[in-house]
Amino acid sequence: MAPQAVIAGGAGATLSLDQVLAVVHGAQVVLDSAASQRVKKDSPAPKSFQPEQPPAEAQPCSSALDRSQCRAALFFKLLALINGKSGVRLAVVEALAALLNAGASPVLPAADTDAVPLASLAAFLQGVGAAAGPDGAQQTAADALAAAGVEAPGLSAAERGLVQDGQSVSAGTASICVQAGKLLLAVANAAAALSAEALQADIKALDADAVEAQPHKGAIEAAEEIRGLLDGSRQVNGKKAGAGSVAALNAAPQVHGALLEALNAAAAPAKAELAAAALPPAKDGQPQQSGSPSLAAGLLLLATAFLKAAGLSLKRSAAVTGRLQTVAAAAAAGAPPADVAPLQAALQAAAGTAAAAVDAGKRQAAETSGKLALAEPDEAAPSLAAAQAAYAALHALQQALALEALAAATSLRLQEGKPADGAAAAAAAAEAAAAAANGGADGGKKKDKKKDKGGPQGMQLGKGAAQLRAYVENAAAGGSLTASGDDVGGALRTLSLDGGDADLAAQLARAAAALDPLGHALAQQLAALRAVIEANQARRKPKIAKGARDFMPDQMAIREVAFSKITGVFKRHGAVSIDTPVFELRETLMGKYGEDSKLIYDLADQGGEILSLRYDLTVPFARFVALHGVGNIKRYHIAKVYRRDQPQMNRGRFREFFQCDFDIAGSYPAMVPDAEVLKVLVEILDDLGLGEYEVKLNHRRLLDAMLDIAGVPPQKFRPICSAIDKLDKEPWEAVREEMVEEKGLPGHVADRIGEFVVLRGQPLELLEKLSEAAHPLAQHPESAAALEELRTLFGFLDSMGALGPIVFDLSLARGLDYYTGVIYEAVLKGANVGSIAAGGRYDKLVGMFSGKEVPAVGVSIGIERVFAIMEAQLRAQAEQAGGTIRETETEVLVASIGGGMQPRRMRICADLWAAGIKAEFGYKANPKMPDQLGYALKQGIPYMVLFGESELAEGVLKIKDLDAGSEETVPEAELVGRLQQLVKTKAGRRIVYQQKEEGQA
Repeated sequence: MAPQAVIAGGAGATLSLDQVLAVVHGAQVVLDSAASQRVKKDSPAPKSFQPEQPPAEAQPCSSALDRSQCRAALFFKLLALINGKSGVRLAVVEALAALLNAGASPVLPAADTDAVPLASLAAFLQGVGAAAGPDGAQQTAADALAAAGVEAPGLSAAERGLVQDGQSVSAGTASICVQAGKLLLAVANAAAALSAEALQADIKALDADAVEAQPHKGAIEAAEEIRGLLDGSRQVNGKKAGAGSVAALNAAPQVHGALLEALNAAAAPAKAELAAAALPPAKDGQPQQSGSPSLAAGLLLLATAFLKAAGLSLKRSAAVTGRLQTVAAAAAAGAPPADVAPLQAALQAAAGTAAAAVDAGKRQAAETSGKLALAEPDEAAPSLAAAQAAYAALHALQQALALEALAAATSLRLQEGKPADGAAAAAAAAEAAAAAANGGADGGKKKDKKKDKGGPQGMQLGKGAAQLRAYVENAAAGGSLTASGDDVGGALRTLSLDGGDADLAAQLARAAAALDPLGHALAQQLAALRAVIEANQARRKPKIAKGARDFMPDQMAIREVAFSKITGVFKRHGAVSIDTPVFELRETLMGKYGEDSKLIYDLADQGGEILSLRYDLTVPFARFVALHGVGNIKRYHIAKVYRRDQPQMNRGRFREFFQCDFDIAGSYPAMVPDAEVLKVLVEILDDLGLGEYEVKLNHRRLLDAMLDIAGVPPQKFRPICSAIDKLDKEPWEAVREEMVEEKGLPGHVADRIGEFVVLRGQPLELLEKLSEAAHPLAQHPESAAALEELRTLFGFLDSMGALGPIVFDLSLARGLDYYTGVIYEAVLKGANVGSIAAGGRYDKLVGMFSGKEVPAVGVSIGIERVFAIMEAQLRAQAEQAGGTIRETETEVLVASIGGGMQPRRMRICADLWAAGIKAEFGYKANPKMPDQLGYALKQGIPYMVLFGESELAEGVLKIKDLDAGSEETVPEAELVGRLQQLVKTKAGRRIVYQQKEEGQA
């Protein structure tokens, strides 16, 4: 099926790199009519066109780009011209489209930069040069253009400059490398799975728990894909005859994960070039377009990743090939084993050729890297040389993977044995396909242990690995690439193991063609493999991401209580609520958190803005104030934040968690907002009733003065503050060692800091001590000013009755870069959960966004740790009382005796809902009384409304108090009013003071 046509120049349309690959494959290019009209309108009048004299002959070409690279280059140049307002004539754009649609490829020489091949393209459009036709036959430029249905458009001097400008050739090759590389990455995972089958390897190192600590985000994804392809295999893990743990297999997730990151890094500048628009030359004739400086670097990184993956593939091939003698002996089962030495030697020779290609790729990448490093700032980067290096590395990886897949398929054919004839082969294939579809060789029946002794009857591959094996073996044996693992009627071919070097070379060439990422067959095969992986994932046991958690109904009930109390304090102080996006521009977040910036979660680049998940709520609030020009504001914000930290679930440290922030921004008298923020913090901790706590307090200017007095260089203030901030978790000796060994601080300076950080005590008492004239802090201008601010603050707190839990502590550092004044941190005494709230003054943060400083101060409540403490306390109370935590707030259960009462229960429940009473009626049509009573007791519902036929006949209903065990009868008309009185006495309870009983309404 022909690729779908690609429209160039559509208004608001953003093309993808997939569409570039479609054009490379032969998709027709259609010029958007509106874009064509725009180009025509912006171009000079025909009478004013002054064609430039074409060159006498084409540039000499010792090494040319291949057909795929040329098509990609033409398409990128076409897009730049049709997207821009450069004044180029429509005839030039139409000529490029016609060449693409006719399948002609101009001969473009390879070079370090795009200037040389683009100069040849400009000459070609002037009718000078050569081309390869759709059949590969050489044509002159004039003949190729005529065959495409157009004449050489010729070029003006300005048009020639536009054609020769930019990075169209490099970006075109980069697009091929990225998109084809993604396909080969999938092949690499599949080939690794096939090698694992052939080696009967131990793959426990690919388990999720083992790869979670890998440095590359793609490592987990690669391991999951390999495991998905091996799902259902009885070859891997636990086979006594197997190869055991294989290092080249264990390393696959990390190496393939690094390749995924390199592909993403190279894709970004290529996508940027895809959206580039040609600009007319400047008045002095110089081009205005500058190529992306990151394109060459990204392509070299990609080349390195390709070559590392290829090297690892060759190691797996060597492991498979090295075991062929062992495999042949085991398959013979006592009979004389097959002579596989010639086959082994042929595979090893092919591996030598593939290794030579990898070594050549390394030399090419190293040479280009040197050129990039030596290039002057005003010189064009060797982007095309980097693209050529990546392209060569891509082909080296393809060659290595073809060899690995063929070696694995050969080993598996030896293990399974050659089918006796076509009918037997078809029957065996049909049986294997049916077994794989049913999830096992037995189709779900009991396994025949006698058949599972390691012989041919006992070999069962994972469905994905079996599918790849059939595809590769069929292709290598000369079968059609359109045949698949589903064609079990004899269409698939199997390998002959009797050939020599020439036969294996032919098999390898056919396998490489089957794994060509620029061919149609591979994409279809990988789509089928992806379907297998996704189907297997659906059957796997679900798992939550590391550092996150689900909340059960009773836990959510506790959380709602905590949020309600916290929000009540915020509103009591007149705060307003705002919300901001869960993601921000990465530039908004970077540079605000000091060393903790490494914990920011970056989102994958989708070809637009570079985004990250928010790390806290303070920086987004500062951005909010700057963006909207907010003056004075007192706000609260409760939302989730994200940190790429190592979670400690038992200490309330997660990767996704809520923060509850209260901030006051704007110009106010000194220390007044600071005092109210601390008062809010004290009120919240008192209302939550978590236990005895203290609020440690310090001043950032006091801290900086302390470091200055100790002799710390100003440039090391923030790193040393980060070390001091760890004193609540680590002893002084460990912190001192970090200062000296890691931060490079002299020992005597660290010791001087140690004399200060031990000082802590009651605020007014320690303040008086530090303010004595002889004390170093009183003599330093910065700390003296800070002490005066603290004197004012402590006076305000004393007036509001909030000074009691405050502890003046010089060891408190708070490692975030944006703090400028008072800092504080609340901890629960005797609880090993870290800080439960923290905050401080940040007067310069808003100014980072707007240039206008807006003073601000705030506090953040660590709700996850608060919740953990509340949950533990409530569960302890529930256990002591012989009860449990309520999941619902239902106040009344409407119950009935007898049949046909459900409509009446619904009507009564509707009346209660209308009156604001929380009620349930039970879904069973004719529930039994023990079930209804048991459900009410289990859920802690305090009241039941009970009726039967006799109550309905008398027009009355019974109200049962389940706590007291009492019962009263009321007229139906008075039911709502009576229950409104009763439920007020049971409001707000969260613990059921009865044992759970089994029952269901």
